[in-house]
Amino acid sequence: MVEPIVVTDRRERRVSIRLALDQVVITESRYGAGERGPDPHVHRLHADCFYVLEGMFTLSLNDGDHVVGPGTFVLVPPNVVHAFRNDSQEGTRFLNLHAPGVGFDRYVQAIAGTGEEFQAALAARFDQHPPPEDGGLDPAGALVRTAETDAVSMIGVHIGFLADADHALGAMGLVEYTAPAGFPGPPVHVHEHTWDAYYVLEGCLTMRLGDDRLELAPGDVAVVPPGTVHGFSNTLETPARFLGVHAPGGFERYFRELAAALADGPPDPAVIAGIAARYDVKNA
Repeated sequence: MVEPIVVTDRRERRVSIRLALDQVVITESRYGAGERGPDPHVHRLHADCFYVLEGMFTLSLNDGDHVVGPGTFVLVPPNVVHAFRNDSQEGTRFLNLHAPGVGFDRYVQAIAGTGEEFQAALAARFDQHPPPEDGGLDPAGALVRTAETDAVSMIGVHIGFLADADHALGAMGLVEYTAPAGFPGPPVHVHEHTWDAYYVLEGCLTMRLGDDRLELAPGDVAVVPPGTVHGFSNTLETPARFLGVHAPGGFERYFRELAAALADGPPDPAVIAGIAARYDVKNA
């Protein structure tokens, strides 16, 4: 289990690092009523993504403000000018995913102790820049999704596709996964090249991680490095819902192919094995 690294803890704002990989960095933030994020900016080398956990979140683009609520995912492509804030009278809580990671975990740790006169130079080192003179790219390229926008269902499992490799510059795939009550989970397996990470949204997820057994509650994070035997299940009588991060991107397509294969009737073991082999899944 990954413990949060708290970098800011004030009444109006709390920020912690939840995952730090080369391919993706995830922070979790709580903004109080009226709290504003950074001024309008662009990233040139990575996508800036948000998943709203609680409350209302305002994303400001060149075409206006977009207010989204819990369960909504937003991806801002490189060179699209954006800013964000909490315009509501209640708190909001959200995940911020940078893909690729560009060392953004180091940036959020360093910026807290940097004088205002040096902050612009520090931001530029970590791919955060003022809006370009031409206004940047068309904000229509921003992606807004929920777990129902693009989804598959199989054997009682619901998988919503929030971001794939094409959206995230090849760095990650992101799905929202709902496991039904009593779900035994996939066979214990291993990836040779792919990182997995899990952020539990609802219920309880039981994980095998190497020789360890973990019980993940809402807000808990587990990360699975390549070469680590792992599996998960839902042993409770209520559904478990979690975000699945796969880095680099591409693994999310495994779920599409598997759902299509299972939809054609009794699964052909050779077909299932072929899908698994294409997507770096090896039973342990």
